[in-house]
Amino acid sequence: MSTMTLSEPTQEMEATPAHLKSNVIGLLGAATLGVVFLSPAMTLYGLFGPIVLAAGNAAPLAFVFALLATLPTAFGYSVLSRDFPTSGSAADWSARATNHRIGVWTGWIVFFYYFTNFVIQPVALGLFFTELLKTLNISSNWAHGAGFLLGVLFCCAGPAWMVYRGISVSAKGALIFLLIEISVVVALCASIIYLAPHRGTALNFDGFSFAAASLNTSGLFRAMVFGMLGFCGFDVISTVAEETKMARKLIPQATMLALFFYAVLIIGGMWALTMGGDQASLKQAATDGRMPINDVAHAFWGRGSLLVTLTGISATLGLAVVTSVGASRILFDMGRRGAAHGNFAKLHPRYQVPWNSLHIIYGGGLLGAVLLFAMIGSYNAYVWWATTSTFFAMMTYLFVNLAVVILNRQRIFASFTGFLLYACIPALGIAADVYIVAQSFFIELWKQDWATGKSVVVFDVACAVIALILAFTARKALATPVAEPA
Repeated sequence: MSTMTLSEPTQEMEATPAHLKSNVIGLLGAATLGVVFLSPAMTLYGLFGPIVLAAGNAAPLAFVFALLATLPTAFGYSVLSRDFPTSGSAADWSARATNHRIGVWTGWIVFFYYFTNFVIQPVALGLFFTELLKTLNISSNWAHGAGFLLGVLFCCAGPAWMVYRGISVSAKGALIFLLIEISVVVALCASIIYLAPHRGTALNFDGFSFAAASLNTSGLFRAMVFGMLGFCGFDVISTVAEETKMARKLIPQATMLALFFYAVLIIGGMWALTMGGDQASLKQAATDGRMPINDVAHAFWGRGSLLVTLTGISATLGLAVVTSVGASRILFDMGRRGAAHGNFAKLHPRYQVPWNSLHIIYGGGLLGAVLLFAMIGSYNAYVWWATTSTFFAMMTYLFVNLAVVILNRQRIFASFTGFLLYACIPALGIAADVYIVAQSFFIELWKQDWATGKSVVVFDVACAVIALILAFTARKALATPVAEPA
């Protein structure tokens, strides 16, 4: 048995076949990774403030719209995962549907999607550590800065301990984090629903009405950027196809199970939270660099609001696990196909994880979190990375929906049902993706200030251009093997 540790040289990896360990996780494990990436707690904790500030009382409706815009793409992932289960996911599907260069471009876009989503997590944990210090009555600026940096370091070190040891450890750790966060989220929302009427706030469903949205249409579009981010993550399930039992059957099932379970929690939770705070106090919390959710929790739980901070930390650690898993599998697949440097395809001989890919993700995540914190502050850094990640998610989903149409063109013309499933539904997904990118990014974000608006657009476009250059300079990529024989 090998006694190599994580700190030893990696020459032995040269002889290791570039295949991930197979038949490791089942339906529950795969679905867990999806729900953890979706993260009910972090969506409510982290996105509640920006969405309520943008859309006001229509915040729950923004999530309903986001769900409707996501469903066609979720269907696309299910179809393609059934036919072509592969860790390359959207990149491999795009290459099969078009050509290897577009596939490489898609691969880099998907990598940017997962990587930028990973960078969000150290920033979020830094914010929660800062809140923890405030709860402990440590309120100096120096202490808050130190708390943020401590959170960033912890978010990179803790999940790395799990992820570097294999998908089984990652899935089990993610499940523990998920159970903790769901328990506290449900308890907080139930407390608000029960206590709000006794405090003068009558329960109502105005947040789901079009009247509430029509009062702030521009804000609703901005809120949908974050709403779409909230529904990004179910797709990470497709990247563990090679490590999942009966992937052709279980990956599609896990995808839809994760999405609908999360949707019930998040839409109901957002509705409950809108009953718990006023926009003036939420705006002040954001201005002060704090998570607005903590003010709501304190109003209903008092000192018990510390649980929100602690589960925010737990949820962030879970997210760091699954986002780094997804990003590393994408980079690994590109490396073994020749679409990226071959070193990214090296696997640890004992744990069978993409060794060098994980180095890049954790090192880059640490750097990205600290740089943005130094430049624009903690809360703005969170908003910046969250908005950035949504752009790459929409671009990824656009490629997936196009691949569904192209790879199923024979089914489209075979029957009316085929036309509905493989042409009409993906077309709805394409329309939603294009509309959100055009309206929410190139119109609404460009109207915002440089720090959290225009700079995001410039960065996203620059990365897309760099990805295109990498695609046209890459050597011809090999096909990725599917998880099971045809």
